[in-house]
Formats: sequence, structure tokens, C-alpha cells
Amino acid sequence: MSWRRLWARRVLTLVTIGWVFWMAWLIFRDDQPFTLYALDGNGQPMGDVTVIQGGQVVGITDLDGGVELEWVSDGRRYVLVSPGHLQKTVTVAGPAQESMTVHLKPRTLRGRVTDLGQIPVEGALVSSGPVSTVTDPDGRFLLEGVEQGEVLVTRPAWVGAQYEWDGGPGDADVIINPLVVKAVHVSGTAAGDRQQWDAMVRLVDETELNGVMLDLKDETGLIFYNSQVEAAREVGAVYPEYDLAGIAESLEKRDIYLIGRIVAFQDPTASVKRPTMAVWDAYNDRPYQQGNQFFLDPTDPDARAYALELAVEACELGVDEIQFDYIRFPDSRRPSATFDGPIDPDSRVAAITSFLEEARALLWPMGCAVAADIFGFLTTVPDDGGIGQQWEKITETLDVVSPMLYPSHYDSGWFGFEQPNDHPGEVVNQALADAVARVHTGVVIRPWLQDFGYRDSQVRSSIDAAEGFDLGWMLWNPVSDVSVGALRTDDAAGG
Repeated sequence: MSWRRLWARRVLTLVTIGWVFWMAWLIFRDDQPFTLYALDGNGQPMGDVTVIQGGQVVGITDLDGGVELEWVSDGRRYVLVSPGHLQKTVTVAGPAQESMTVHLKPRTLRGRVTDLGQIPVEGALVSSGPVSTVTDPDGRFLLEGVEQGEVLVTRPAWVGAQYEWDGGPGDADVIINPLVVKAVHVSGTAAGDRQQWDAMVRLVDETELNGVMLDLKDETGLIFYNSQVEAAREVGAVYPEYDLAGIAESLEKRDIYLIGRIVAFQDPTASVKRPTMAVWDAYNDRPYQQGNQFFLDPTDPDARAYALELAVEACELGVDEIQFDYIRFPDSRRPSATFDGPIDPDSRVAAITSFLEEARALLWPMGCAVAADIFGFLTTVPDDGGIGQQWEKITETLDVVSPMLYPSHYDSGWFGFEQPNDHPGEVVNQALADAVARVHTGVVIRPWLQDFGYRDSQVRSSIDAAEGFDLGWMLWNPVSDVSVGALRTDDAAGG
């Protein structure tokens, strides 16, 4: 064998040995780089995950969930930390790999929200830091990706609750209570009269009252603040009497609850000025009139939008609760009354409840409660009274329901009384007993009580009946002439 061949063979051998040692070094060297990918429970990349080794931050994952680290053959531990997730420790050892995938489990908070009677509260907002959710019909909630610490539970028209969560397992049981509001009706003109308005505010300050129910749009179809809603201005409904934002701000400083009343579908102004929104009289070929009342059509999209736009505007201006009145079809209507949609019993109920569901979807994110006035007798009868207000359906939709429990409106024979108007406390008591027995949701019942044609003692008997059920109440007098003698002072009320 020539020296040339011998030399070539030796060179080849040396190269082969070198290649083997080089590959072994690549495989077993202590600082070989590799990519670690962090994924969430759904398999999605997690950015901004902090990687710690030996007490020092050695990397943070990018938007693809990846971070380049060092593989050490004799073992190295990496700790992955991300807000709202359980800490994860991984160990790398043995032959190096180009990449590794790690799934991080979210820290999970579960629980249930009920009232004192253990009735589930649907729609309560549960928040922990930046993460939030709402409770389901059974009052249950599930939050994923949360840090231990303060948890807030709120719902419009309720007194919120808060508690400290240690990050551990188990379901939390949270009880929240309805806000007990005691209010009086303030008409638009009364609010616009400085002397009368100041007297109303003093009345709230000095008595058991803690709220006012202010007319935003009343039975005339007129709006008493400077609304910018296009439809309101087009029909000439805006007659400013007061500064709504200013009133809301001043009442908030006094911790006085502000309810804004919007008469939704009884509207002589818009019915005449924009008849396409109105219930139509097929016989007379004009907007339907029933006595002095004209009605917008609850099945007409524009009529519904008009009331909803006013509600959103009022909520933006600082109102705590929007109370829809005349949220119904005309009662005792003639056959000539025609509507855009069907008005069989199921359709009537669906039209009213769907309107309130739309209101809730708009107003809940803004922090406003959704309320509605309904006929008092509907707390007792099983159907919708021909007007679309069926007790079980409507209470499933609202934050606050306000039956108008005016004994003067009940016919002879109701609750066993020949003259119900002569028995205000008993009528209110029996109507509320029926109402409470039929409620299976977290709705707040806050009745309207009669404050017209009665002595102070008769008004007080109605108040006492409502408070016997631990409920708030509102006094109705159309011109805001309150029976002051029926109210307890702050001292007498324990305030």
C-alpha cells in the first residue's frame, strides 16, 4: 500500500472520529438551545409567560408562545409563570430536543350567587381583576384565568358583595341583597320648578325616602330634558324642564337613587306626528285612539327603538334605573286596532318580553337597572290580561318589577272586599302575597302604592304592607303632591 493511500485512510478515519465526537457534543453539550412553547388549556399559544431558572428570569414567551432556552443534559428546571394560571415546573434532562410543549392550566374560580332566600340571582356580574362573567339562570358562575384576591359581585338594583379568594379549589357561595328603594314620583314640571324640586330633595333627606322616580317622558309623549334622540326631536317631543345630567350628579352626591320613568307605548305626540309607528285604526283610517290615549305599536321596530334610544341616553346621563311604563298593548281595544305583527296571546307576551330583553342587553353593560310597571291584578291572574304582561315571563326578564297596587283600580269583589279602595293595607298585602309566591328568579319587586284620594294613615297602611314583605315601594301621585304625614322621619326610621 502506497504512503498516499495510507495517509488518505488515516485522514478519513480522523474525520469520521471528529464527526462522531462533534455529533456527540451537539447532543450532550450542556448549553444546547431549544424552544419551549407555552399553550393554554385550549391549545392556544400563550405570550408573555415568564420563565424562571434558578430564581432568575431567563426568558419570556413571544406571541407564538415560544421562548429559546438552554438544554442541559444533566437536568435543569424551568418554572413557567403566567397571571391567572397555575405555576408549572418542567425538567429537561437526557438527550437534547429541538423543542418542548407545555400546557398551563388556568386558575379557576367557581361559585353561585343567591339572595337571602336562596333564590338564584341571574345576571350578576362577577369580577376578579380584569376577568369577569355573569351568572347563569341558576346563579352559577365560572371564571378562568384569574388571580387570587378580591372578587366583586354586582347587579343593577342590588347591593353588591365582595370577598377575598385565596386561589384554592371549591365553590364560593355568595349572597347579595336587593337594594330596598323607597321613592316618590316627581313629575317633569315639578322637577323643573326649583322651589318644588328643592322641597322634594329635602323630603328625601329628612325622611325614610332614599330615591326619586323622575318623569323623563310621560303620558303626554313629552320629554322633559334636552334629549338629543333624533326621533324625539323630529316629532317635537322635547320640552326641557330640567338638566338631567345635573340632577343625576347632585343626587349621586347625596346617595339618592334616581329612577327615570319612560312611558313607552302610550304616546299621543309621536302617534300623531309619526303615524307609521302608531297602532292604526283600520275603521277610521287614522292612529288608533282610546279615550284620550294614543298608542305606539309594540310590534313596530321604530316604536321600540324610540323608547330604547331614550333609555340609553338617560343611562348615559347618570340615571340609575330605567323604568318603562305603559309597556303593553292597549287594554279593552276595539277590533279595528291593527298592528304590524300578530297579537295572539303568545305573540303579545313575546313582543313585550323581547322588548325588555333588548333593553337589558343595552343597559346592563352601562350599569343601569331595567324596570317596568305592570297592572296590579296581574300579580294574581295567570294570563297576560290581554296586554302582553304575563307575570312569570316578565319577571324573568327584569331587574325590577313594579305592580301598580292601587286599591281604587280593583273592582268590587277582589280579595273578598266589596269596596277594595276602603282596605288599602289588606289589598296590597294580598296582591304582594300572590306576587311573591309566583316569583322564582332574582327579580326585585318594588310596588307602586296609591298616594291619591287617601288620608296619611291609609297611605301608611299600604307602606306597612309592602314592608311586611321586606320590599321597597314607590308612592304615586300624578302631580307629585306627596302625603308627607305618611312618611317616617330619619330618626323614626332608624336612619
